Amino acid sequence: MKEISSDVDNFYNLSEGHIEYINHLFSEMAGQMIPPPTVFELLGVDPKSFAGKVPIATKEQFVNAIHKSIDDSDTVDQYKKVLNNQTTRLSHAKKVLGEIKDTVNSFHQKVGGDLAKIEGLFCSMAPEPNTGKPMPPGMVNALLRVSPEAKTCSAEELLACFERNLDPSDTSEELIKKINQYQP
Repeated sequence: MKEISSDVDNFYNLSEGHIEYINHLFSEMAGQMIPPPTVFELLGVDPKSFAGKVPIATKEQFVNAIHKSIDDSDTVDQYKKVLNNQTTRLSHAKKVLGEIKDTVNSFHQKVGGDLAKIEGLFCSMAPEPNTGKPMPPGMVNALLRVSPEAKTCSAEELLACFERNLDPSDTSEELIKKINQYQP
């Protein structure tokens, strides 16, 4: 564990303990999607304790979960690789988000947080073969993590959605260009 302690620290600091990001990390380690309840259990956290709040793990909970996940056949390099992949992804997302924040806020203000208008933007940004195709009903609400009945979202919810879904290949220039195409 000593060999990866700085990698663990870097990941935790960038993730700010967000359990969603920790879930991505453990899923990559496992080579398959780990259900959130399993990650909560691994962290020793009761999901009900977060009622309406973003689930955050303490550093101690995260480090203990890493310890629990280590298997005898695992190598330091396996953990380093996954931790570095996820740290790079989070670092990139934070950098790009900082560069697009003003554009996203401007877009949000101009559309008044209207989910129908935000959905148009999201459809244009969907990966092939779904680029430009309508989303399934309720998908924009799910992506933004707003109630199924919501017709608008806050600027913070829109920014958080961008941060969660930024891909390492996304650039601020490309995103700003796309967003500006949908500015009213």
